[in-house]
Amino acid sequence: MEKIGLQTIKFSNPVTILETASIVGPKEADGPIAKYFDQCLDDEFWGEKTWEKAESKIIKETVNMAITKSKIPAQDIDFCFAGDLLNQCISSSFGLRELNIPFFGIFGACSTFVEGLCLGSVFIDGNGANNVICAASSHFCSAEKQFRFPLELGNQRPPTAQWTVTGSRMCIPY
Repeated sequence: MEKIGLQTIKFSNPVTILETASIVGPKEADGPIAKYFDQCLDDEFWGEKTWEKAESKIIKETVNMAITKSKIPAQDIDFCFAGDLLNQCISSSFGLRELNIPFFGIFGACSTFVEGLCLGSVFIDGNGANNVICAASSHFCSAEKQFRFPLELGNQRPPTAQWTVTGSRMCIPY
């Protein structure tokens, strides 16, 4: 790896993506790119009692899906770079703790996934890891509760209001 300029690095061995997986909520499933998602949920709770637990389940199942698709045993994955929009990366840390893979929690909001991919790529190119997971998740209902107006208040949303994705995306670079 070589540093070029103030904020650019050049990898000695370019990193590529081995496998990906995604699970999204019902609103995303109604969109024009629904056919590109691995799984679309019928409801935001996905059998859980809270939105936060649903988000943990979404990231957990997305990561398990990609691990299965990659055929790399979970014990051969060196690090997990993941995050979400909740305090202290609650959804990702709780959702991924059963994997027993060293976890780097990332809180970059919209940039979380790309930050994880950048960090994972540096670890791979620098021979600090052979296999890593890079993942991010969000849930509209839990993000609304934390950052805007709790849905329980019944506030009206203007047509131009932002809408946080309910879903998770992950990849395994090599």
